[in-house]
Amino acid sequence: MNTQQPVPSTYNIKQTKGKPMATITIDDKEYNLEDLSENARAQIGSMRVADQEIASLQSKMALAQTARNAYARQLAASLPEKEATANKKKDVITIDGKKYNAADFTDNAKQQIAMLRRCDQKLATLQAENAIAQTARNAYAAALKAALAG
Repeated sequence: MNTQQPVPSTYNIKQTKGKPMATITIDDKEYNLEDLSENARAQIGSMRVADQEIASLQSKMALAQTARNAYARQLAASLPEKEATANKKKDVITIDGKKYNAADFTDNAKQQIAMLRRCDQKLATLQAENAIAQTARNAYAAALKAALAG
């Protein structure tokens, strides 16, 4: 049984026209920022930082994926014509299930393979960092919800 309270899924901070006080809307409920506890305001600030980090990481993941796709297209255009023999185990590069002799690749193709591997490593790192940032955001949101509950 899950006893965790759902975390605030959305929040918007706005300056209400004609009102001197900024407000925040959390899950369709409006709060005056000045009326919130210091802890609640700190959690909101932490959520903002986490959201900015998540957005930055998602942009970096999109860049890395775009570069990976470009390297893959370039490599596909320069694959060796012949595949490695079925029993060859050493100095073989497998691409899309097909085995090729490493020696048959041009220097340019080898560079594309190296960059593909680097992109894969970068994407894995960024995905892990994004998961960490999302977990932190969820923790801040849960703490905010608790602070708002009083």
